[in-house]
Amino acid sequence: MRKSLERVIEEKIKLEAMIVDILDDAAYAERFISKPNNKRCPSMYKILDYCYEKKDIGYYDKPKLVLRATPRQMTRYNLALDILLEIDQTVSDNPREARKLLWLRANRFKWTKLGNFFGYHRTTVKRMYENILDKLSNKLKNNLYIYDKIFN
Repeated sequence: MRKSLERVIEEKIKLEAMIVDILDDAAYAERFISKPNNKRCPSMYKILDYCYEKKDIGYYDKPKLVLRATPRQMTRYNLALDILLEIDQTVSDNPREARKLLWLRANRFKWTKLGNFFGYHRTTVKRMYENILDKLSNKLKNNLYIYDKIFN
């Protein structure tokens, strides 16, 4: 009996850590996704992006570094969105606030900033986060076959 209880607790902790890792990777990958731009903007407003010539003073030929998200990061980004959408009234009384809390924590906001943002004390926000994560892991444990991409 004791060994099975320890195994259940270990699996629960592992699933919670996996959810946190997926959200962290998704928040990191979001930085590499291209921003929306206005294609209807006239080209005269894009004058700041023109190229300098070699004869100009202060010219240096250094290409812009463009970072792209890896396919694994994009898969985890999609998976994180699916996981966040699993939060509903069964997980939290206020699902929008719960999703926002999980996403802001994945973006590595400090507990004090989150407390100021939500209007609670930092320890209250941390407890809310842990409760949401606990209930979410219980819900996902029952539907884990849907999220088989987690183990890839």
